[in-house]
Amino acid sequence: MKYFSLLLISIVLSAAPVSLKNTPYHSPEASVSVVIFYTTWCPPCKRSLAMLDEMHKSHPKLFIRRVCVDEPQSQQKAFPYGLAETVPLILIADQSGTIVKRFKTLPDKTIFGDLLTRLEEGRLENGTLPIDQRLDTWKMNRKGM
Repeated sequence: MKYFSLLLISIVLSAAPVSLKNTPYHSPEASVSVVIFYTTWCPPCKRSLAMLDEMHKSHPKLFIRRVCVDEPQSQQKAFPYGLAETVPLILIADQSGTIVKRFKTLPDKTIFGDLLTRLEEGRLENGTLPIDQRLDTWKMNRKGM
């Protein structure tokens, strides 16, 4: 029982939040929120920041929050979001603040851009409509038959 309790505690403590809602990392006015935890000395972090700046030009409703984790205090704030041993950590949240994707490395520019486009269109990460919209579309198509 003692080992089970320790395992349960470690699982609960290591679970990353699934939402950015009600945090400084989310903007309800934005179509997509992106948070990047980075360091100033990391080459992939610098490339990620440059790519995010470029993506912001083609996706103006994008909210980007840059969080430098060079200092121990900022690292402590990032641990709940899954920052463990590697940077950059990039979190993508939809308009409701739900985290839909985590990148633990520099993402491919095309894949990242396609993901942002799908989320801005109100689609899920995989490109499909949310379930309530799929059901509405199915019902409308059935009426026309």
